[in-house]
Amino acid sequence: MLGIVIRREFNTILTSKAMRISTAIVVAVLLLAGVAGRIFLHNDEESTPQAIPIAVTQDASPLTEFLVGQGGIEVVEASGNPETILQDNEEVEAVVSGIPAEPVLSTRGEANAIREKVVLASTLYLVDQQGVLTPELSSQLVRLSFLQVNVISTNAMFENPMGYLAGTIGCALLMVIVLLGISTLSAGVVEEKSSRVVEILLTTVRPRTFLLGKILGIGSAMLIIFAVYLTALLSGLAIAGLLSNLSALGSLGLWGFLPVVLLWIVLGYFTYAALIGGLAATVSRQEDLGAVQTPVVFFQMIPFYAALNLVPLLPDASITRILSYVPFLSPYMMPMRTALDSVALWEQLLAAALTLVCIPLLGILAGRIYERSILRTGERVKITSLFRGSQG
Repeated sequence: MLGIVIRREFNTILTSKAMRISTAIVVAVLLLAGVAGRIFLHNDEESTPQAIPIAVTQDASPLTEFLVGQGGIEVVEASGNPETILQDNEEVEAVVSGIPAEPVLSTRGEANAIREKVVLASTLYLVDQQGVLTPELSSQLVRLSFLQVNVISTNAMFENPMGYLAGTIGCALLMVIVLLGISTLSAGVVEEKSSRVVEILLTTVRPRTFLLGKILGIGSAMLIIFAVYLTALLSGLAIAGLLSNLSALGSLGLWGFLPVVLLWIVLGYFTYAALIGGLAATVSRQEDLGAVQTPVVFFQMIPFYAALNLVPLLPDASITRILSYVPFLSPYMMPMRTALDSVALWEQLLAAALTLVCIPLLGILAGRIYERSILRTGERVKITSLFRGSQG
């Protein structure tokens, strides 16, 4: 009977017209986003940096070869005072005047990049005048002008932006699948109860078995929908040309990260579905379902925002590690920690093991609530009355 219930729920979800339309809309949005990204990013790639036009007076003309040698500079010969040159030539960004050993830089505003190039050109000129400027030394001095600056940040969001983006997408997919699954499950439970269809079904199958079949059937359908969403998302990223940027995601890489996301989506769904399946049976009308669903939905905001804010800010802190082991929090925090490359394999296994232990316990609790309240109609059944053994 369990297999029959699973197939029934699975087919009901995937043959639903509303589900097909919503899935098609999401896929279309993701693909269109990829096309838009391709257009804008492609335009950015095509816009190559333009050479900076700089006017050099006759006195400073010995610096010309050293300015041009750095690249990114277009030298324009000019005469007169710098103010007049800038007024008469709108395309000129700066004017270099004075003697080569002590150049004077005149600009329209702050121009640190131009200043650095002029300083380097003057340095090369002085070294050349001493007769020791070799091609190797010239090349080395030019390389020094491109000194790399490493910005050290304690926020992993800025240290690893692609990892943060991947983790955010993983958490968002988890939330979408979980919310879609538990809303479908709870609505089905209440509909069957209000129409009294469940009374007929329970004559051939035990309540707990029936609830388990519903959870498994809907969960299987959610995995198919997740696969469709993921395929559309990856296709959109590929169209936008961003898929290669995610290929080097952490130590696992993109294709190692996706199984981790899938694992936590499955565990997250069963964690919340086991709870909502029993609670939904305590109401008899769709209008009353919000009182049951809302706390569960809003509770997910806690691990979701913790994953998006706490994990990047304190990726290796004790509080982050401890919270990521908590079953209701793990499905959101572990994918983000994995994307930021701040979680060890044993931590993943420990968090997964704790969640796997929690799911059957929640299933037993939900099964007990379900079988004691599914046949009771009227007002919402109080949980306290169920565990006092009240059946009237």
